[in-house]
Amino acid sequence: MSRIQTLINRLEDLKSEFGDWAFKQAVQSIRNRRLDNRHREHRKRFPWSKYQALYRRQQGICPLCREAMVLLRGQVEIDHKDPNRPEGFNDADNLQLTHRACNRRKSSRSIYEQAKKGGKSIIQCL
Repeated sequence: MSRIQTLINRLEDLKSEFGDWAFKQAVQSIRNRRLDNRHREHRKRFPWSKYQALYRRQQGICPLCREAMVLLRGQVEIDHKDPNRPEGFNDADNLQLTHRACNRRKSSRSIYEQAKKGGKSIIQCL
């Protein structure tokens, strides 16, 4: 029996043990859970020169929406490409400059949504 089939069987057992409603609530809770980032390097404030360097490197294009950006304070934000990266979180290769609205849309994703968008499993995102 494959690992997936074993997992499916175990989930079915749990569903019958706790009931359909409780099982669905637990699955929904897992889908909406946010990343536990206690062990990750903390976000830091970057100087305006970092914004300018990223703007030049990206030639003024937002990588999330592919539209041109205007380099104004409050209109652009530095985004972490991989918000789940445990090491090198604030390294230059993990940073990109985005429109503020684009970054806010990306930031509100659950672990499930991040995994689906990135083509990863939920376990890989944890």
